[in-house]
Formats: sequence, structure tokens, C-alpha cells
Amino acid sequence: MRNFILLFVAALFVGCASSGVQVTFDDEKSNAIRAHIQNYCNNDVEAVLALAADNVEVYINSSEPISLEDVLSIVEVQHATFGPITTSWSQDDGGEDIGAWIESTNYPEGPANEAVSVTQAWFTWNGTSKLSGEVISVPVHVVYVWNSEGKIETEYQFYDPTNIAAAVEASLAASE
Repeated sequence: MRNFILLFVAALFVGCASSGVQVTFDDEKSNAIRAHIQNYCNNDVEAVLALAADNVEVYINSSEPISLEDVLSIVEVQHATFGPITTSWSQDDGGEDIGAWIESTNYPEGPANEAVSVTQAWFTWNGTSKLSGEVISVPVHVVYVWNSEGKIETEYQFYDPTNIAAAVEASLAASE
């Protein structure tokens, strides 16, 4: 009987061992993305690029990647038009603003995929127009896919660019 109980307890611990998808919130990759987003807000392009793989692919509301040069142009125009740029995230009205909800997930190899590590960020992008003083707030979801060297190999950005683009156009028109 004692052997049966030991076997049952051993099976219970082995059965509860972590296997499969693992989600974390305060790990190295999640913290790297927190810093990455803050580097973007601070317009520290060099630090932003330091986390990207040499062959990074960036998709902004599209199934077609844009060039790194186009990404850098977008960042430049955004910072020329808005200041400051911040991010915010709070679960409750009046609750603590943590800047962004960030989680990293490690997916195991499956029948149709290799093992992959992904970090996702949800936040509200806030920019104050340097021209009008208007604050524009846009919900954003970004997915970062990591390579084996700990660099971002693919980035997917999802947001409605309408109000940001209108403020950029107004700023450009005013400068002509």
C-alpha cells in the first residue's frame, strides 16, 4: 500500500509539471519590452533599434511588412508632431497606471509550428499635438516575436491611425 501511495504522489507531481504554454509578466523579455516602449516614448531610436534583429520585419495594420527606414520615418514624424508621447494602461478608473499591459508567452513546438516566444503589449498611446495642444489617445496592441538571440524578429502593430494621421497632416500643412 505504501508503494502505491508513493507512486500516486510521484505521478501527481510529474503530472503537474509545467509543459506547454507558459505565460509570464515580469520576465526578462516583458521587462525588455517595457524599456523598449519607454525608449520609443523618449525618442531614443538607438535604444529601440538595439532590441531589433538585423532582419526585423514590422507589420503595421497590414499583412505586408514595411521597411525599417519607413518605421524610423514614422517615429520621426510622430515625435516632430507630438510631445510628449506617453503610454497608459489601467484596469480601473482611478487605478494605478502601469503604462502598458505586457505579457510574454512561450509556445512549445507543435505539428505546424516551431517553438516560439512572443511578447504582447496593450496600451493607450497618448500624444499631445505640438500645433494645437490637443491630446490624442489611441488604443494599441503590439505583438513582438523573438528570435533565438533574444532580439525582435517580427513586430505586429494594431491601432487606428486616423487621428494621429490627421494631426500629422495639420502639422505639415501649418509648416508650409
